[in-house]
Amino acid sequence: LLFMHRFRMSRNLFKRIADGILEHDYDGYFTQKRSASGALGLHPLQKITAAMRMLTYGIAADGADEYIRSAEATNLESCKKFVIKVCEVFGERYLRSPNEEDIARLLAIGEERGFPDGIYPRWATFVKSIPAPDTRKHKTFAKRQEGARKDVERAFGVLQSRFAIVRGPAKGWKRKEIGDVMKACVIMHNMIVEEERQTGRQSCTFEATGERVTVS
Repeated sequence: LLFMHRFRMSRNLFKRIADGILEHDYDGYFTQKRSASGALGLHPLQKITAAMRMLTYGIAADGADEYIRSAEATNLESCKKFVIKVCEVFGERYLRSPNEEDIARLLAIGEERGFPDGIYPRWATFVKSIPAPDTRKHKTFAKRQEGARKDVERAFGVLQSRFAIVRGPAKGWKRKEIGDVMKACVIMHNMIVEEERQTGRQSCTFEATGERVTVS
């Protein structure tokens, strides 16, 4: 429980991510190396842990200096390279548009909540809510739509509670770096949701929505 509280995921999932990154560490950044004097450099887990602490707690790069025993510049570089590797290694599976199975599950959930299926146009559009519904039909539509909107808000609320960096300011980060951070957090969130479904266990620290965050 302590590990899950600190890293927002199980030890097995953390190890799986770390192993995947090291397996695809083609430029050797995360691989432990020796200096010219023969001294060992930082262990891969030190760099990955520094990145995870910045993502989960939203702390500055120098906030992990004493805990990780690494310099501010190293922590920042580790975080940037970590999120890029997460996207490269796990993005194809965990950051994708909804497939037929996902759509079928979402339609089934909608049907259980009162949404009829098979009446939507081929191309989805944004539909505004009815601010002051006065008929029974309008009231029912507004109620159902607000419920679905709250599901989306809760999904991103859980994402922000797991990865505090998402809700914090992004001063000093380039636009692409912010995109990499966001995508990596979504990927790891989806990995956590998948593991919770497989094990039947949910994080005790956060309110789980049980839904993946998908992209179009």
